[in-house]
Order: sequence, then C-alpha cells, then structure tokens
Amino acid sequence: MVRVAIPGGVWADVTAGAEEPRRELALRAVSGEDEVFLLESADEAAPSARATELLGRCLSEPEVAAAVRTLTVGDREALLLHLRRLTFGETIDCVLACPAEGCSERMELEVDVSDLLVPPYRDRRREYELSIEADGAHYELTYRLPTADDLDRVAPIARRDPERGAAALAERCVVRVEHDDAHIDAAGLTPGVRHALADAMAAHDPQAELELELSCPACGAAFSIVFDTASFFLQELDTRASHLLQEVHTLASYYHWSERDILQMPWRRRARYLELVASSVAQAGAR
Repeated sequence: MVRVAIPGGVWADVTAGAEEPRRELALRAVSGEDEVFLLESADEAAPSARATELLGRCLSEPEVAAAVRTLTVGDREALLLHLRRLTFGETIDCVLACPAEGCSERMELEVDVSDLLVPPYRDRRREYELSIEADGAHYELTYRLPTADDLDRVAPIARRDPERGAAALAERCVVRVEHDDAHIDAAGLTPGVRHALADAMAAHDPQAELELELSCPACGAAFSIVFDTASFFLQELDTRASHLLQEVHTLASYYHWSERDILQMPWRRRARYLELVASSVAQAGAR
C-alpha cells in the first residue's frame, strides 16, 4: 500500500463539513483476486463502471472506497494512472495507427505515468458558477464537476449518441439555471450553453481528459489523441487475467497451494514461480 496524490481531492468526511479536500489516498496494487473480478465482470459491465469498481477494491480506506463514485472524473483518472504504475510500472507502451488518409503507419508510443499526471488544482470547490451569453440569451449556471458515477451512467447513452450523452451529463451536473432572470430546467439548455459548460468543466478538471500531441514519422502528419486510461489499463489487465486460471492450475498442481494463496500473490512473484516450474519441468524432461 502506498499513498498517492490526486489533483482535486475528496473531502475528508466524504459528505459535508470539511473545509479542504483530502488530496492523498491510500492505494494498493491490483491483486489476483481483483483479476478474478475483472475476468468475471468482462461481459457484464461497461469499461467505465469496471474501472470505478476496481478502484473501490484497491482504495485502502473504507470511507473513501465507499465513496469512489463521488470522485471527479479527473481524480478517478489520476487514481487509475497511479494504480497502473503500482501494478505494471512507470512506463506505458502503446501501439497506434496514423489517422492520416492513406497512411495508417503503425507507431510505437512510450510514455511515463508521471508525464500524464497534472499538478494539484488550486481552486477546488463543491460547486462553480458560470455566466455566459449564448444563443442570443443570458444564462447564469451553478454546477458541479462530473463524477465517476455520472460518467458511468451516461457512458451507454454517449456511445449510441454523443450529443444525447452530453445533454444527459449536463442535466446531472447542473444545480441551478437562470435564463434571462427566470429559473429553467437543465434539460432546456441549448447546445451552445452545453458546449460552454463543457469547456468550463474541462478548465476546472484538466486531468479528466488527457490529450497527446503526436506526429507520424512516416508521413509527417500532426494529430492529437485522447488517452483513455480506463480502457487502456483494463485491456492490459484483461489480457493478463485471461491466463490467470491456467496459472492458478499450474501452481496449485505443482506446489499444492490453495487458490486463495495464489491469488493473493503479487503478479510478479507469481510469474517468477511459474518460471521456476517451467525450468524444473524442462530439467526433468532432459534427464
């Protein structure tokens, strides 16, 4: 278990009353038992919801783990990056294709977790205000930042219809709206107001969307990509988890350990034991 920093922070009492958010949380690496959870939830839950549930399992303080869905999207992103570092290490290796028409060059990208983490936010509040002129009218909005729960709930809608997803997210996060001095429902916000709101949210929670500026070595095209930590990290874990049951079977057969004991091992130690088993089997076969 280590203590890691998040840019926004969770209020110490989780609900209300604390004047300053807690920016350091206790986190442990992904265990074999967590891998079993991922294996069993792969077909039942969306990547966003699986990532939130995984964090809840790995946060060591019960009151914070219970409130993991109230973390802002940026804080969840930071925690997933810390969890990836604890589990696999500092360096992230990716392979992507150039999006330029007629190119599709495969590129290897290496990035460090530390390069993806933003500094702590100076201004962290429970609610924010936005005063804008949009679509020929004046709007005064009070809103909060999107949370992990908000993202998990609107993700299925956004996958089918991004515009409807954006509208659903705005409705969940807007606390109050005044339109030309009259109160209106958040469902009545125009696309122009929603876009301005999204920009304001991004400015207050820059860790929420990590954009990488890249160029293709083959064609020279410059482009940007959004690095989705949840999807990338879960793909890595799912790949490893797919071999987990065979690893348990091999170690249980050779050492007669229980499934629980094997799953509680750090994955690197488990891998080392598998290497020893393979070496012993090879030596026995050579005799």
